[in-house]
Amino acid sequence: MRFKKDAVLALVACAIGAAVLVYHGPGRAFVRGYVGDVAATMLVFALLGVTRWSLRTRAVVTMAIALAIELRQIAWAGGLVLGNVFDPWDVVAYAVGVVVAVAYHCAHVGRRRAVPGQ
Repeated sequence: MRFKKDAVLALVACAIGAAVLVYHGPGRAFVRGYVGDVAATMLVFALLGVTRWSLRTRAVVTMAIALAIELRQIAWAGGLVLGNVFDPWDVVAYAVGVVVAVAYHCAHVGRRRAVPGQ
């Protein structure tokens, strides 16, 4: 069941990421800069679902990966995939993505336990 939840989370994250890339409306810089970061961390969290790690461990590893990418930007400019400028607000967006992913998992665990016979 966990794999299915992670697959759905990964698909949602990819859909958000695709929407961010094609969005050209008002607030494009915000959407591209921060909503994309939220989706990216959701995707990393979902991909770490192939492990047997707890939600807490997956959240910590996801944040560590995001922080490593962000801190790398201080020393070297990258481009579209990894960004090119250090921005402390990106760290906030990463944390939001992790919180959304963990909340998604917790909501489904609570619902599954509430259904009799499961």
